[in-house]
Amino acid sequence: MEACKLSVVKLGGAALTFKSRRETIDWGNLRLAASQLSQYRGGGGLLVVVHGGGSFGHKTVVDILKSKGSLDPGDSSVIQESMLRLALEVVKVLKDAGLKPTLHPPHSICWGGSVGSCSLTVIERDLKLGLTPVTYGDSIPEEGGSAIISGDDLAADIAVKLKADCLVFAIRAPGVLDSEGRVMPLVFSLNQVKVFESRGFDVTGGIRRKVESALRASEFVGNVRIVGLESLLEALLGGDVGTRVKRI
Repeated sequence: MEACKLSVVKLGGAALTFKSRRETIDWGNLRLAASQLSQYRGGGGLLVVVHGGGSFGHKTVVDILKSKGSLDPGDSSVIQESMLRLALEVVKVLKDAGLKPTLHPPHSICWGGSVGSCSLTVIERDLKLGLTPVTYGDSIPEEGGSAIISGDDLAADIAVKLKADCLVFAIRAPGVLDSEGRVMPLVFSLNQVKVFESRGFDVTGGIRRKVESALRASEFVGNVRIVGLESLLEALLGGDVGTRVKRI
């Protein structure tokens, strides 16, 4: 396939952090991602980055739910603070790699738990200015509770609305794995994803949620892939790596 011209990249929280350690960044992986994205951007590709919560937002939500069983509107501030700490570090590393990232917290551009409520006006503006918009999974206060916006859903929605030609989910595993741990070159149905699940806590659905979001986007985006973080640049340059997701 041809190199991507406009890409939305979802950097998995489990790839950027150590999920077994509270709010601990995997600096090696974060810098590896930033280096590859910088090379892609330097070649002329346009880019929107979405990142997950890993041991930051996910762990915070789990702790609150264990403590009291539900999220109230006030809990959003705790979750937002945790995600902002991670987002600021992501933005700093992207900037150090030569990108020009701009940060857009979903709680400032979304009005509810549905990604359909999110306005992409400022993201579109920054793309036109040659910048790299960055956003992430987040908590949105609403009447009676706090809604969690999945970074996977957000990435898929942005890719569809911006008419991106590529949507790439970068994770720790080399792609979507079958029951024997082998990379599945093509996934066309959620029914194929039965065994492999990300280990540890994940309040937004793990690999199944990624595949579900990817399948939905694949009806509108020509190249949708789930790849290992080390293969991110190759995927953006049109390489046949990881798992291609395409609803048939």
